[in-house]
Amino acid sequence: MGGGLEAFKYPAAVHVRKHGPCGYGDYASYRDWLRDEFCFRCVFCCKREQWDLVTGIWDIDHFVPQGIRPDRKLEYENLLYVCHTCNLVKSKKLVPNPCDIAFGACIEVHEDGTISALNEYGEVLIDTLKLDNEAHTRYRSLIITTLRSLAIHDRQAYSEWMRYPDNLPDLSVLRPPGGNTKPQGVNNCFFAQRDRGELAETY
Repeated sequence: MGGGLEAFKYPAAVHVRKHGPCGYGDYASYRDWLRDEFCFRCVFCCKREQWDLVTGIWDIDHFVPQGIRPDRKLEYENLLYVCHTCNLVKSKKLVPNPCDIAFGACIEVHEDGTISALNEYGEVLIDTLKLDNEAHTRYRSLIITTLRSLAIHDRQAYSEWMRYPDNLPDLSVLRPPGGNTKPQGVNNCFFAQRDRGELAETY
């Protein structure tokens, strides 16, 4: 097991969508797909469901805001899974898309909870989403310090913080009205991995 920084390690590669549900009349119906798609954490700040209450804390963000492209309101490829704070701050602003740009090449979090931009995309993400404000920095520092201590002194508690949530969605029982353009993703969802005994203890 590693230390606290692992919790805020942004993906090193561009996110490639593994699911393709279509046809829902309400974008909230995509929630379970998006939870699995983005590993049960906010794509912008890396906050995890496991660290908080899920109800009322997690939002579905329209990457291209509805006010700009209302025709993409129900398009799965335009939806992201984010925490409520990041969704409020982003609002109608445009930021880099994790499906086009690897955030791990743009942003780096440090041991003290501070965050740095590695390129111009990182600067836009940090400035637009206020990821370097005092509240974010203090929050990251607290999580990192806590996880670092738990990794040394209480491995079981560390695993509780860094594991997948219990309520993994079983995507195989969902029937999107317009079908699923990537049905193979269902077989590789985290629920299916757990069912096969292949799910890692932490991530």
